[in-house]
Amino acid sequence: MPTVNVNIQPAIINWALSQTYEEQLGSKLMKNIRHWLDGTKTPTFKQIEDFSKKSNIPLGYFFLQTPPVEPLHLLDYRTVDSIHLANPSRNLIETIHEMENVQDWMIHYRRDTGFDVLPLVGSMNVCTDVKVIVDTIRDDLSLRDNWYEDCGNMNEAFNMIRSLLEECGIVVMQSGIVGKNTHRALDIEEFRAFAMPDEWAPLIFINSADSQGAKLFSLFHEAAHIWLGVSDLYNDRRDSKNVKPIEVLCNSIASELMVPTDNFIEKWDASTVKDIFEKVRELSKKFKCGESVIARKALDNKRINQSIYAEVIENSIAAYREMKDNRESGGGNYYNTMGSRLDGRFIKALCESISTGRTTFTEAYRLTNTSRKTFTEIAARQGGIQ
Repeated sequence: MPTVNVNIQPAIINWALSQTYEEQLGSKLMKNIRHWLDGTKTPTFKQIEDFSKKSNIPLGYFFLQTPPVEPLHLLDYRTVDSIHLANPSRNLIETIHEMENVQDWMIHYRRDTGFDVLPLVGSMNVCTDVKVIVDTIRDDLSLRDNWYEDCGNMNEAFNMIRSLLEECGIVVMQSGIVGKNTHRALDIEEFRAFAMPDEWAPLIFINSADSQGAKLFSLFHEAAHIWLGVSDLYNDRRDSKNVKPIEVLCNSIASELMVPTDNFIEKWDASTVKDIFEKVRELSKKFKCGESVIARKALDNKRINQSIYAEVIENSIAAYREMKDNRESGGGNYYNTMGSRLDGRFIKALCESISTGRTTFTEAYRLTNTSRKTFTEIAARQGGIQ
């Protein structure tokens, strides 16, 4: 088959380069790209296919005359303090698009089937008092201040809070990859979670590549954004100088929901453990949260100094990396993993919509990144299609 050269606009090539990192493309492709840009060579169709695959940019985009406009309102809410965060990855962009599709479907479903709007969305939008907001969220969720005592570990704690949020009508999704492509892992350095408030179907997405403790904190943080009615792309830059006031507020709300200050002080002061680091570990188990949350609470309440706090954070990062390496080398139950990514009420709504002929199975597979077999199994486990 003869080689087919193609005419690609330099503006498109430069745009595509801004959407990815050189190490993804490889030295050979980068060398060719430089030749294309200086006009000494013309790309072949096969080379552009390779560029598309390695950059995760749709092939059709390369044949446009001008760079595509991909309006993502959510990106306006980033705390941007690095080039890495200023240039969103294709993984993040596609994940946001996927969740926009899920939310859009759920909005139309609820509107068309007689649901009411959710009064909790934005109900705290004029309030900045942490206690008032925390008390309101607890009341709306029927959540006791010592709720963590009902949970055996952080995973149970996450599932409990997620379930309460779902019962209130908030769609909670999570994944550590783009769609069902296990080769496209989501980067927690880029984002840990995001929230998309909407009076019909507010949505929270959690990056499940994160640690259990961090996921729970992110869930509470994004819940705060739902009650405040402000979208959020959360990347946890708490020590950054560029953190916005609303992020500081939501961090305080999340911290208080997870570890109420009065309860913390009582347990910290009553503990007979002498070693500070061991005491942090002890309380993290009691409150079913990450050690970094306890360390922050201890710092804010003058129970530890900045150097101890920094060491706890450093140890937590090292523990996460070890956990990540162990998790990547292991297996896991495929259906449990797939089911955990999807909001239970979203699955039931899809099943009901399919049964009435409003939604096709094909559409359901697309929205959930599943196949016929996978969707049927997950739906059965969620109490949908039998």
